Amino acid sequence: MRKNRSRGVLGIPLIALLLFATMTACTGTGGKEEAGTGNAGSNEPGTVKESGTEEMKQVTLTFLSAWNGGGAGFPQDQENNPVAKQIREKTGVTLKLESITTSEVEKLNTIFASGTVPDIVNAPFWSTTGGEGQVIKKAAMEGQLLDLTPYLDKYPNVKRLVTTGIAKDFNEFDLNSPDFEGKTYLIPTETPDGTPESIHNWNYGLFARGDILKALNVKAEDIDTQEELYDLLVKIRDGGFKDIAGKPVIPAGTMWNGWDYGQFLAGWTDYNISDYREADGKLIHWTQSKDHEDRLLYMRKLLTEGLFDLEAFSNTSTTANEKLTTGKLAVFGAQPMLPELSKTLYKTNPEMQYELLGPMKNKSGKIRTQVEKPGRSGFPVLFLSANIKDPDAALRYIDYVNSEEGRLLSYFGIEGTHYTLENGIPQWIPEVKKQFDENPDLKRDAGLNYLPGRFIGAFSDTVTWPTPEDQKTQWQKLEESFSAKLPIQIIDKVSASYLAREWPQYQDYINKTSSLNFDEEFKKALFAASDEEALKMLHEVQEKFKAAGVDEMAEFVAQKAAERDDVGF
Repeated sequence: MRKNRSRGVLGIPLIALLLFATMTACTGTGGKEEAGTGNAGSNEPGTVKESGTEEMKQVTLTFLSAWNGGGAGFPQDQENNPVAKQIREKTGVTLKLESITTSEVEKLNTIFASGTVPDIVNAPFWSTTGGEGQVIKKAAMEGQLLDLTPYLDKYPNVKRLVTTGIAKDFNEFDLNSPDFEGKTYLIPTETPDGTPESIHNWNYGLFARGDILKALNVKAEDIDTQEELYDLLVKIRDGGFKDIAGKPVIPAGTMWNGWDYGQFLAGWTDYNISDYREADGKLIHWTQSKDHEDRLLYMRKLLTEGLFDLEAFSNTSTTANEKLTTGKLAVFGAQPMLPELSKTLYKTNPEMQYELLGPMKNKSGKIRTQVEKPGRSGFPVLFLSANIKDPDAALRYIDYVNSEEGRLLSYFGIEGTHYTLENGIPQWIPEVKKQFDENPDLKRDAGLNYLPGRFIGAFSDTVTWPTPEDQKTQWQKLEESFSAKLPIQIIDKVSASYLAREWPQYQDYINKTSSLNFDEEFKKALFAASDEEALKMLHEVQEKFKAAGVDEMAEFVAQKAAERDDVGF
């Protein structure tokens, strides 16, 4: 355990602190190489040397955050912020950052089709049978991703990432798909570290402007059913409420691209660990549930009666954030976006602080609960281009930021400049904390935002370094209060979905349904000319899944599940 360093910088303004860190963090010399072209070397200009290690040539690597809106946390100065400079001193690596504001699947398809895969990519990986995961798997099997297997023993923190916090079934069938033939292509991030406390609570729910609830004399916790939600939205629509610009509010909406409108349908949906549901004494595939009819008609009711944002399913991240941060959305679904609101809406209009409704109950009368396994099924992953010129540089970077030293740097910045260690727990320097709290952009621009969400894996910072109560920001405390009301249910079972892969006709089913997108067809039905037409569209897509054999597949899964005692739905 390190001794605390005396702090002689308390009176220095933050900008001076950051400049000081920038000037002193990196002592390496020379220019940089072109992206992805550096190689380990010795006694050459442009090298950095860590004590007890070989000299490393300065390398610039390209990095893509393949998440819609994922660039919001990038520092303004990507290369010369204090954290980036410190990492460069330790690893010899500089990253050129790229983000997207479009479809993740579309971007991945583009880079793979064009052969322009950046050196390092961070992307969603929820399954290998559809979406981004299917695209990534195909690219790996085509030889576009680097096999990491020969490097793992050299980089112990990377090795831990690929073996920790991953659900047993997901690890076997997806992360290490049999089609990979024993090769390792993917590095999971944002996985738990093996403790229940490390499982991330996403705080999925519905949130409403507090001042509107107060004006209507409505308690947030009383809105926990579909009927009560509808009544609340009607009152908001008819109440003449305004946003910060004095324009009428939209009663309800979502974040970008309709995410997550499903929060408005909690009465008929719940989180599950498989694609199968029990209905009328038999197992059915989720696409065949009769509940979709009620879900469809309810959402259409909200849309046609002016209770839901008509642009919700086409909003970009920019327009969605603008609606939220100006108080335009009276009620919204998905994560509360607290940091963004804390530096915008809550600063100018603190009375508009959003409150958690309910929580909402499903049709069984239970709170719609986040369901997880002891290890995570689906997560963001890192992968390297097969054409990367210096894979060791990339892995050295990833390994370092996942070490305890690198994690401390990524979460808390420069010791003695941004924080001190007290009994092994990082403590923000008060003046720094004050300025970060008042302006979170300063924290971002110091390089403290993007790394945890893009590079750090099976290590929980909150478990390793719990934040003392007096160090917590207002929004951290608020988020914790939401988490207390939105518990996580841990189910230590094998997902029934994996049993379907043993069905002899499974690949044929996948081929027949690969062009079908149930959710997109459902969204189209929301805007049909009539309820009758909408139901017709719903039934048509359900019939397409039936024609592909979805009922036969469900029967097979039921038979296989009956043979085991460790299967969950």
